[in-house]
Amino acid sequence: MKKILIQFVFIGSTLFLLPFFIVWVTGNLDVKLAYKLESRETGITEEQQVSLVETSRLIGILAKEVPSHYEMETLKAQGVICRTYLARRILGIETKGELTGYTEEEMKDLWGQDYASIYTTYKEAVEATGNEIILYNNEPIEAIYHRASGGFTRDAKEVYKLDIPYLVGVESSKDHVTKQVPLKKTEIIKLLEEKYPNILLEKNLETQIQIIEKDQAEYVKSLQIGNQIIEGEEFKNLLGLPSSCFKIFNQGEWLVFDVRGEGHGVGFSQNGANELAKEDKDYRELIRYYYTDVEIAQYNYKR
Repeated sequence: MKKILIQFVFIGSTLFLLPFFIVWVTGNLDVKLAYKLESRETGITEEQQVSLVETSRLIGILAKEVPSHYEMETLKAQGVICRTYLARRILGIETKGELTGYTEEEMKDLWGQDYASIYTTYKEAVEATGNEIILYNNEPIEAIYHRASGGFTRDAKEVYKLDIPYLVGVESSKDHVTKQVPLKKTEIIKLLEEKYPNILLEKNLETQIQIIEKDQAEYVKSLQIGNQIIEGEEFKNLLGLPSSCFKIFNQGEWLVFDVRGEGHGVGFSQNGANELAKEDKDYRELIRYYYTDVEIAQYNYKR
C-alpha cells in the first residue's frame, strides 16, 4: 500500500511540474518570443525562437558605428544593417565580426550637453525603419560594411575567400577618402622581423618590396618582401594602414603609403552611401546599391 502511495505521489508531482519543465526547456517566455518573418514581397513565413531586439540596444550600436552628422538616410540604412546583423545572430547563423554598442552612460559621457539631440537623431533613424532587415533567399544577409572604399567596393572572395552573391564589387566613385602614411624604413623592418622570424631583408627596403597582385578594385592582394609573400590585408594590419588600397613611394629614410579608402572594402561603404544620400537617394536605394539582388522586409515578433 505504501509503495502504491509513493508511486501515486511521484506521478502526480511529475504531471504538475511538466508544464514548468517545458517552459524552462523552450526558454524564458519573458525573454524569448516566437517570431514570424513576413514579407509582402516574398511571402516569407518562418517560425523561430528569438530574443527581443530592443530599440535602445540598436541605438547604442548605431551610435558606435556611424557618426551622427551623416545624412539621415545613411543612418537609416546603417540601422537596418545593424538590425540584420542582430537578427542573424539571434537565429544562430554564423556571422563575421562582433557588434558592440555604447551604453547610455557612455553616450552621455561622449556627447555631454548634446546627448539629448544626438540620441534623438539616432532614435529617429532606428524607428523610421520599423523592424526591417535585409534578406537574400529568405535569409538575413551577412551585412558587411566598411568606412570608405577606394573608388570600387570588393568581391567578398577577395577578403573572406568565399563567393557571396550579394557581396560583389560595385563602383563607389563618390568615395574620396585618401591618406598619406609615412613610415620609417627601420620601423617597418622591425615589424616585419617580429612578425616573420624567417624573413631575409637587405639594407635597401624599397628595392625589396614588390606588389604581386591587385584585385579589380585596386586593393593589394599580395606582395613579396624579401623572401616572404604576404597578403595585402595582413600587411595593412601589420603597419596600421587605413586600407590595402595603396601605392608606395620612397622618400629617403621613409616609405610613404598613398592610401585610398578605409577598411576592407567589402559590402556597404558608409562614406560612399552618405555621398549618394546627399543626392536624394533613400536608405532602401543605398542598401540595394551596395548589396546586390537583396530584398528589404519587415520581421515581426509574435507570442
